[in-house]
Amino acid sequence: MNIFPRTPLVIVYLLLFGCDTFNSKKEATIPTTVVDTVNKEVTLSDHEFLINGQTFSDALTTVYLHKIENRIPIIIDSASVNDKQFQFKGSIENPDYFSLSSNISNKRFRLLIDASKIDVFLNESIENSSSYSSTPIQKAFNVYNKKMYDYRNKGVDLYYNLKGDFSNKSISKLRKDRTKLFAETSTYTAQFIESHPDTYFTALLIRDNIGFYHHKKIREFYNNLSPELKALAFVKSIDSAIIEKENFVSKPIPIKTEVATKTFEEYRPKAYGFSGKNQYGQTQSLNSIPRGKVILLDFWASWCAPCRATNPDLVNLYNKYNADGLEIMSISEDKGEAEWMTAINVDNLYWNYHIIDKNKTIAFRYGVESIPFKLLIDKKGRIASEKISGRKLEQRIKELLAE
Repeated sequence: MNIFPRTPLVIVYLLLFGCDTFNSKKEATIPTTVVDTVNKEVTLSDHEFLINGQTFSDALTTVYLHKIENRIPIIIDSASVNDKQFQFKGSIENPDYFSLSSNISNKRFRLLIDASKIDVFLNESIENSSSYSSTPIQKAFNVYNKKMYDYRNKGVDLYYNLKGDFSNKSISKLRKDRTKLFAETSTYTAQFIESHPDTYFTALLIRDNIGFYHHKKIREFYNNLSPELKALAFVKSIDSAIIEKENFVSKPIPIKTEVATKTFEEYRPKAYGFSGKNQYGQTQSLNSIPRGKVILLDFWASWCAPCRATNPDLVNLYNKYNADGLEIMSISEDKGEAEWMTAINVDNLYWNYHIIDKNKTIAFRYGVESIPFKLLIDKKGRIASEKISGRKLEQRIKELLAE
C-alpha cells in the first residue's frame, strides 16, 4: 500500500487486496464454489475437500478463499453467504495452508485443508474463528494451533501488563519474560514434532521451522518421521532443504584477499541517519547498531498483509545469518503502538532493533512509497541494495557478509 494518503477509494481497495500492486489477479485453479445448500450431503472423491462454513453475523455477506503461495495469500475463490452459511469445494493433492477473509475484514483466518469435510465457524473478529475436521492431520493441527494461540495471548499480555510503565526495571523484566515464553514455545513445538512422527502435519511443522532450530535438531526431527511419511515426495523435498542448510553451515564464509590490480567497485551511497522510539519507549537510531554489521532495513506495518506474510522469512534469515554479522532493523509505518507491539510479539520479531515511523519521515527519506520495502546496508554503512526480496535478498546478504 502507498503509505502516503491519496484517495479513500484506493485505500479501501488496497486494504482488501494487499499493500502493493504486486498482488496481481490470479486464476482460481484449485477450488470451485459449490452452489448447493450447505445442508445437502456431498460425496467427496479421494482428493476433494469440502468447507462447510457458518457465521452468526448479518454483515458478513462474502467469504474469500486464499491459497498461501510463498507465504503470500492469493485469493482463488469467493462464496456468497446465504442464511449465514457458505461453502467451498475443490481438489487438492497434498494438505496445505489456506486462509479465509470476508467483506468486513482484511484480516485472515488460517486453516489447514486436506481431502476431508471441514466445518468452519467464521466470526466477525476473524482471528477468533475456528475449524474442525475428523481426519488425523486436522486433529493434530487443531491441538497444535490451540496451544500456539494460548502462547500468542500470553505474549500480548506481557505488553499490556506494562500499563505504561517503561522504566528500566519493567523493560528488563519484559525482555526476560519474552525470552522465557519463546523458549517455552520452541520446546512445545519440538515435543509435538517428536511425539507425532506419523502425521503429515508434523512434516509441515518441520518445513516451517527449518530456520528456527539447529541443523542437527532439524535432522533429528526428520529422521524420527515414519517410513511412510519419508516416502512421500513432499517430505523428500524437506530432506533436500535440510541438506542445503547442513551444507551452508559446514562451509565457512570466504575471506576476500587483496589483489595487486585495482578492480572496479560499485558506487554505494552512504545510508541516511535516523532515530525514533522503539517498542519500549527508548530512542534508537541507525547508529545504535555496531559498525561492521550488514543491516537489513525492513519497512513494514501490522496492517500490511504482504508484510506480515514475509515476516517468517525475516526470522529465518536472522536465525541463519545473525551469528555471521547480520542485523535487522524493522521500521513500522503503524499509527497505533498497541497494534505494532502485538504484531512484533505474534510474529516473533525478537531482534533488538525496532522503530515506529508515525510521521513517515524515515520512509520519505529513503524514498519508500509502498511496503513491504527492504534494503541492505553494507559493513561500511553504505546502501548496497534497495527494494530487494526473496532469493535475491538472501543471496545478497551472503555476498555482503563475505566482503
